[in-house]
Amino acid sequence: MKKPIILIALFLIIGSVLYAYKMYNKPHTDVVTTDAAETVSAEDIFTAFDNDEAAAMIQYTDKVIAVEGILISKDLSNELEPQIVLDGNGYDGFIRCGFKPEMLSKIVALVENNPIGIKGICVGMNGSEELDLLADKDVVLSNCTLID
Repeated sequence: MKKPIILIALFLIIGSVLYAYKMYNKPHTDVVTTDAAETVSAEDIFTAFDNDEAAAMIQYTDKVIAVEGILISKDLSNELEPQIVLDGNGYDGFIRCGFKPEMLSKIVALVENNPIGIKGICVGMNGSEELDLLADKDVVLSNCTLID
């Protein structure tokens, strides 16, 4: 009776280790060369997350999406991950976009209060209790690039 239980436990442990190794070494998505799964306005994606976060997580999270919106501000305080903020829904929330350091010069050249397009991987939504952000809620995109 002990032998089958030990074998099952051993297979589960080996399977878990192999799965963790595979996920750890999973290649990163190259946003520049990947086509956007969806193109959406900043207002629409914020509204989707604000109205039904669970459904929006299924629809957008871990996918490369293109977002068009009005540039509200640039956060260049962290040169390793410069960020921009798009207007999501007035003062209720924003779209926060993180870029790689090599994009810093292009971000500096952007003019606030102008429409821009970006492409990035949707991470989900952060609430104010999780982070000290500019608004109550932010939809977060990572590894972003500017769309010309």
